[in-house]
Amino acid sequence: MTVSDGDAVGQATEVRQGGISALELVNDTLDRIDSVDSRLRSYVSVDRSGALAAAQAADELLRRVGPEAVPPFHGVPLSIKDVIDVAGMPTTHSCKALAHNVATADAPLVRRFRDAGFVVIGKTNVPEFCTSMTSSELNGICRNPWDLARTPGGSSGGAAAALSAGLCAVSHGTDGAGSVRVPASFCGLVGLKPSRRLVAFSPQEDHPYFGTSEPGVLTRTVRDAAAVLDVMVGSGSIALAWSPRPAEPYAQGVGEDVPRLRVAVSADPPLGEVDEVCAAAAFEVGRVLESLGHKVEMSTPNWAAILAASATPMAVPGAATLLSPEQYDLVEPRNRPMVSRLAGMTVLEHFRSVEIARAATAEFVAFWESFDILVTPTCGILPPSVSWAPWNQTPEQHMQAFSSFPNFAHPFNISGQPAVSLPLGQSPQALPIGIQLAGRPFDESLLLAVAAELEQAMPWSDRVPQAYMAD
Repeated sequence: MTVSDGDAVGQATEVRQGGISALELVNDTLDRIDSVDSRLRSYVSVDRSGALAAAQAADELLRRVGPEAVPPFHGVPLSIKDVIDVAGMPTTHSCKALAHNVATADAPLVRRFRDAGFVVIGKTNVPEFCTSMTSSELNGICRNPWDLARTPGGSSGGAAAALSAGLCAVSHGTDGAGSVRVPASFCGLVGLKPSRRLVAFSPQEDHPYFGTSEPGVLTRTVRDAAAVLDVMVGSGSIALAWSPRPAEPYAQGVGEDVPRLRVAVSADPPLGEVDEVCAAAAFEVGRVLESLGHKVEMSTPNWAAILAASATPMAVPGAATLLSPEQYDLVEPRNRPMVSRLAGMTVLEHFRSVEIARAATAEFVAFWESFDILVTPTCGILPPSVSWAPWNQTPEQHMQAFSSFPNFAHPFNISGQPAVSLPLGQSPQALPIGIQLAGRPFDESLLLAVAAELEQAMPWSDRVPQAYMAD
């Protein structure tokens, strides 16, 4: 195993200590992309010259100021999901109408990543407007490194495929209905969705509307997820964000003793049917937590309460802000009704949808008065075929597929609670099975501490996908 196979914290340590240069690390990543990504299609654009220049500048800075003065992820390769801007690169949302939509400046979150020392490698594949598994007319089919016939999930499928195949050290994602956690489950990774509005920016840059999508991150280890979350929340004035900050950095709490907790375990899905192997994996995690001293009970939250608000638009006004009506014929057929509906939504309709979501959340989160953590499968099925939800579905076919999808992740986008998927299970076919932990709003510190406890008790670092390396 090489340095570039390790997690991001480990890679940053090696760069600071001189075990490898940033330029060597980035070159190795680019070589891997050249070697295998034609089979995966995890990236839709790669900034080779920009990444190499940033890596060279990182090495020069390290020589000049020394290891103690460089940022935490100095010289570490990072991918960005193709839904936020990276200066000089297209932001396509995998829509033909936006194929040449080149960004003039970095998005605020990309600036935070660069300030933390990350080297941006490129933009990862998404379904058009993040509405399905990762395939699109513009950017093609993204494949799962564990089995090339299967999907890596969506909508952060390209992010998950790239990280799982070693084509970056950390992948940025966004999560509007499980879009980080489901790909993490399908690709054997840690996938974190923070609480609503924990990651916030100045009033001049923040999104003005209530939404269910949050910036998230995919990593190989829990310590990476915690350390990257520290980067994402930023170090600026908390006056710019209403969300509370922890008393200590998230990364500092990982590995500390965890208090004995009240843990609920459930494999009863919000929708659809759960595969027996996925349910069994969740129950096994419950048994491990019980062996660690936690009080574990079988109990299920009121999924119906929160799903009453599931008709709330995932992002308002979302894709409608990116297109003019004259471009709607360039949108994939399954997404055209959505774009038209968002474009026609009134302020009053949005207000009413927000009130429905808030009322549903108040009822739903009462479950966490009795429990500290909920354990479920992240997804009730193993990764399906790449043909399970193709880009050219009709709206009716798309709705039919996802109305039976046992997605345990989606409710927490509506409620705004933090949730993390951990690669704790494995199927008889050696496919990863993600287990989700969900906690109280803004209780990321406890969530990550429990995740780290499980990582130590049920390690996964020796599980590596092989399919992407096959001829």
